[in-house]
Amino acid sequence: MHYLLFIGAFLFFAFIAPLKLTLATCALLLIVTTVIRFTTRAVAGVDSSYSDAAKAVGLSFFFLVLSFFVLFSFSKGTGVSQITGFAGYLVFAAFLVSYILGFKLSLGLSFGASSVVAVISTVASTVLFFAFRSVV
Repeated sequence: MHYLLFIGAFLFFAFIAPLKLTLATCALLLIVTTVIRFTTRAVAGVDSSYSDAAKAVGLSFFFLVLSFFVLFSFSKGTGVSQITGFAGYLVFAAFLVSYILGFKLSLGLSFGASSVVAVISTVASTVLFFAFRSVV
């Protein structure tokens, strides 16, 4: 059922975005999932499919957005407008754990291996994104 949601979201995006942007997004998603697959195989020795890697990206983004909304709700409810010092580090750690949790749940790795996969794939994907952005 959730695949229908992804297909619907992609079709909505494809209808409202220009063709060049839609093709670039598809290419970048393929690059990111490939990086995750190779990183998972190199770090944990586990073969993952493209759908598992795409699910890892989607779940990580979902958990990150969910943790952001929890922080936003806390901020609106308590009136706290600045989070600095130790609390700022705790918020950063919570965001990082929520991001890594998406990789752990979708790829079936331990938390340590998931964190290594998340960090390596994020850095590699960012480098590839900026390299691809200068080409397009």
